[in-house]
Amino acid sequence: MASSRLKQRKVELLLERIEHLPVPPGVARHLLTLTTADHLNAREIQQVVESDASLAARAIQLAARAGHPPEALTSIEAVFRAVGVDEIAAGLLSVNILDGETQRRGRLVRLWRHNLATAMAAQVIASRIGTVPPDDALLAALLHDIGLIALPFLMPKAFSQVLERVEASGTDVLEAERDLLGVDHAVIGKRLAQRWGFSETLQNVIWLHHQPNVPSAGTLAQVTHLADLIACQEGFAYHPSLQIRDNTAEVAERLGLSGIHAEQIGQQVASVIDFNARSVGMEDEPTPGQLYRLVVGANSRLASLYRAAADHGRELRAHARRADLLVHLNSRLAACRSPRQVLETVAETVREALGMRLVVPYLLARQFDYIEGVRCTEEEGVEQHFLYEVSQSETLKTLLADHPAPTAAPVAPMRAERVESWLFERVGEQLGPGPFYTVPMVVEGVKVGGIVFAWKDASHDPTPQETAELVALAGMAGVALKRAQAEADLVGLSEELAEVNRELEVAQEARLQQRNVASLSEMAAGAAHEINNPLAVISGRAQQLAAKEKEADRREMLQTIIDHTTRISDIIAELHRFARPPAPQFETVDPVALAREVVADFQGKLGDAPVALSVEAHKTVPPIRVDRTQAGEALQEVLQNAVEACAEGGNVTVMVQPLAAEQAVRFAIVDDGPGMDPQIRARAFDPFYSGYEAGRHRGLGLPRAFRAVQANNGQMALESQPGRGTTVRITFRAEEPPGPDPDVIGTKREPRPLADEEKGA
Repeated sequence: MASSRLKQRKVELLLERIEHLPVPPGVARHLLTLTTADHLNAREIQQVVESDASLAARAIQLAARAGHPPEALTSIEAVFRAVGVDEIAAGLLSVNILDGETQRRGRLVRLWRHNLATAMAAQVIASRIGTVPPDDALLAALLHDIGLIALPFLMPKAFSQVLERVEASGTDVLEAERDLLGVDHAVIGKRLAQRWGFSETLQNVIWLHHQPNVPSAGTLAQVTHLADLIACQEGFAYHPSLQIRDNTAEVAERLGLSGIHAEQIGQQVASVIDFNARSVGMEDEPTPGQLYRLVVGANSRLASLYRAAADHGRELRAHARRADLLVHLNSRLAACRSPRQVLETVAETVREALGMRLVVPYLLARQFDYIEGVRCTEEEGVEQHFLYEVSQSETLKTLLADHPAPTAAPVAPMRAERVESWLFERVGEQLGPGPFYTVPMVVEGVKVGGIVFAWKDASHDPTPQETAELVALAGMAGVALKRAQAEADLVGLSEELAEVNRELEVAQEARLQQRNVASLSEMAAGAAHEINNPLAVISGRAQQLAAKEKEADRREMLQTIIDHTTRISDIIAELHRFARPPAPQFETVDPVALAREVVADFQGKLGDAPVALSVEAHKTVPPIRVDRTQAGEALQEVLQNAVEACAEGGNVTVMVQPLAAEQAVRFAIVDDGPGMDPQIRARAFDPFYSGYEAGRHRGLGLPRAFRAVQANNGQMALESQPGRGTTVRITFRAEEPPGPDPDVIGTKREPRPLADEEKGA
């Protein structure tokens, strides 16, 4: 548990370094061309900001820092109205341009397209349901994965390990992140949104769009969730191995739409996304020289703006110096939202107010498993933030040194070398010459931290007034730290409750499925033993009697017994195969040929049935890697259901098409039969459940197909409405082509030295 908290705290500290997220080079080039022009085109700049999550986040930061209330910043249009194009253009001049290595390792081009596709889909969804402003939906969906943008930029090595685990085992991205990093990208995105001044509504969308049924999520999170599903269904998923867990049609119905509407929205997005990407420069690949000229122009514009701001800043600092730092400490602490902010505020206030050479305030974690603090010097200000794990060998007496508790009369500071030995053991050489003193931060008789300091003049003796001020500062700092820790605990508890809710839902679904399969396996095994032996005896005796029987009527009756015992044996064998299917034998398969083969087989079985079977295939469909037999049987089961649904006459079409991102292949089996009502559709994949009257089917067709698709790393979804037919989509991952041989190409990339945060990740 302590290790997990330490992981989370390390990630939080890294997040505090992020002020701006990187922008793809092509988008950066287009933006700088617009923002360095003599005449600013507000509409074109807004269009670029509305297409890139990093730029949208930065625009909101500019508005929040200007004092505009977060809940008024619900769309990029609202941000531009609040701040104005001149200030936004100036704020975007210092854009962070994404480097090629980080872009490749983090797959950020795919993420950029996923965010844009999700935003476009959300805007259309909102315009159709009418309960959410479309511009609000666009901004929320554009920002929903800012945590994913930050991770490869912030922790490239650790995030590469996350992607490797996802690819190797098919693990959910969120689960892999929580396992390796201690926190997932949804929580990281929420933390960034909090720090950057986003509204609570946007924070909840970023945090809960994977869990839209949480009561606090809201309609905007549900719209974003549906848009995310539509984008993934159209092939714009961030990672090609991601599993689409929810049924898109059912999610759409909860918002008042239908599965057909969702499919139409996806097709609309897929048809225009490339045009939108080109219009903001995403398809361009600028040369270093082109970027350099644009950056030089941006720096020139920034320099002129900086000179004007510096003049204004000197006036503000002159007024600030007249203020009494001690009087304003309490209000400064009230604005702090994290322990680190409290520590930095205390360090700077103590140093400036009392003329210290060195100030080191620190806090003790509530479980005493780590110590956090900052080092502030006269020359550099706050120059170090540290986080130390407390080992078992360090006794609480060392950490909770016997400081005198504050009383009405100020108590003189104590020598730190005697009571704060842990600090000198770790950073003693960095503290400079002594002597050093310390005062505790005590709240309700419990030490929550302390302040270690050194005077500028080593021979200085503190006056009674200075001592009283130090004790007062320490008391105020202790209260602020305890408040910040309590707020952090509440935030952590809410996040933990949301995660527990998600885990309970997943566990309940998995438990029910495992219970059904386990019961089926047990029944099949017992049936094979308890029923087959008596059946063999009955069948054998009946065959012996039939061979000797001379009367035709009695031979026919005995043959009926033999036929039915054979049927019972076949049923038992079928149940056994469903409960314990064979492992797939993967091979490269042409999906179009497979579809035509299955349909041709059914053509021969139709006879005079009034059902029209056809195959529609895209011109270029990549091969898939599956067990040909199992994939074919899954298609056969679905096709059998479709043909039976159209028994009174109808059309059944098998469509084979690549997804938009060309990373998967989809089989869509569409019939114009009577469709299913919601009750039957909800249980379509349950073993032994059949929508037909008793005796016609055993209810294992679709469940068996579903298990076969899952075993071959595929996905299967069903959409159906009464009177509108049924569509079953089966998606398999496309076989990836082999990568280029570096020896043939003649170029090799040298390994990049690790940054400090990568080495420690």
